[in-house]
Amino acid sequence: MATKEQLFTIITPEEGANISGGKAYELVIKRLYCVKAGADILGDDETKLLVNGSKLWGADMGAGSNKEFDPLLRVSVDNGEFVGLYDGDGIWSRDDSMGGFTINGLQEATTINLSGSGSQYTLTYKVIESSIF
Repeated sequence: MATKEQLFTIITPEEGANISGGKAYELVIKRLYCVKAGADILGDDETKLLVNGSKLWGADMGAGSNKEFDPLLRVSVDNGEFVGLYDGDGIWSRDDSMGGFTINGLQEATTINLSGSGSQYTLTYKVIESSIF
C-alpha cells in the first residue's frame, strides 16, 4: 500500500501549468503613455493592446495621452505569448503594428519603449506568478 509521501509531491506553478494546461504567469499593466501618435495621417491612434491576437484593451490616444490602469490591467499569459500594440484600421485594411514584446518568464516592473508605424509609446508592466490554482 502506498504511503502519503508516495501519493503527493510539491510542484512549482510552472510545472502545474504544464500538467493542467493552465497559465503559469500573469501580465500586469500599470501605464501606457503616448509619446507620439503617427500611425494615421490625421487624428489620434486607435490604440489596441493584444495578447496573442486577443484584444485586452483599446482607446483613442494622441501625443501626451496617458492611461493609468486602476485597477491594474491583468491577464494570464504563458511563455512565448506576444503582447502587441496596434493602431486599428477597421475592416478594410490590416491594423498597424506599433511595437510589442514576447513573454519570457517573470519580469520585475519595467517601462519599455514601443514604436512602429510612426507612433511611439511607453508601457509599464510586470510579469508575476499566476494566482490561479
